[in-house]
Amino acid sequence: MGAVSQPDAEIRYPRRTERRRKTRAKLLEVAAGLFSTEGYGPTTMQAIADGADVHVTTLFTHFKSKSELARSLAAGELDDLRARAFQSREAQSVFAFVTAETLALAEMLEASDKPAHTLWYALATDDELAFAWSEYDRERKSVIADYVAAEFGLDRQKELRPDIVAALLLASAFLPLQRWVENPRRGKLAAEVKEAMRMGEAAARTLLEA
Repeated sequence: MGAVSQPDAEIRYPRRTERRRKTRAKLLEVAAGLFSTEGYGPTTMQAIADGADVHVTTLFTHFKSKSELARSLAAGELDDLRARAFQSREAQSVFAFVTAETLALAEMLEASDKPAHTLWYALATDDELAFAWSEYDRERKSVIADYVAAEFGLDRQKELRPDIVAALLLASAFLPLQRWVENPRRGKLAAEVKEAMRMGEAAARTLLEA
C-alpha cells in the first residue's frame, strides 16, 4: 500500500492534522520570541523545543534546521506584507505605504531592549541567513514593484522603472534602520526615517516622470 497523500491524510486524520498545525504554529511563535530576546545566533533548536513544550525530535519533523525555521518566519512576514500592500493600493500611494511600514518597524526597534535581535536584522546580517535574506529582499522588492506598477500604470514585463523605484525606496528605508540599530540614538529614528524616505521619494518621482 502506498503512502497516504497530504490531502488524503487531512481527510482521514483531521485531528492529527490540526494538532500538527497547532504544533508548527507554536514552534514559530516560540522561535520568533526567542530570536527577539536572545538573538538568532544564540538561540538553539533545543531551546525552541523546550519553549514549545515538545521533544526536539518533534521540532525537527517540522523544520530541518534553524535557518529553515527563520525562512518560514520570513515567509509569513512576506505574506502579511503582500496582503497589506494589496489592500492599501486604493487608499494610499506607494510612498506613503513604504513610509508607514518603515515607521512601524522603527517604532518596534525603538521600543525593543535588544533591537539587534530582531529577525529582520538577523536576516540582513547573519552569514547563515544570507540566502534567506536574498530571497526575502527579492520578494519584498517584488511586492513594492507591483504596487508601483499598479499605481503608475506601468508594465513590469516591459520596463524596469517599477523595480528600480522599489529598490530605491527599500534602500532608503533600510539604511537609517541599519545605522540606528548599530548605533542607537533614542528619539532620533523616526525623524531619520522620514528624511531618508523624503529623499527616496524625490528621486523615485524624478525617475517615474522621466
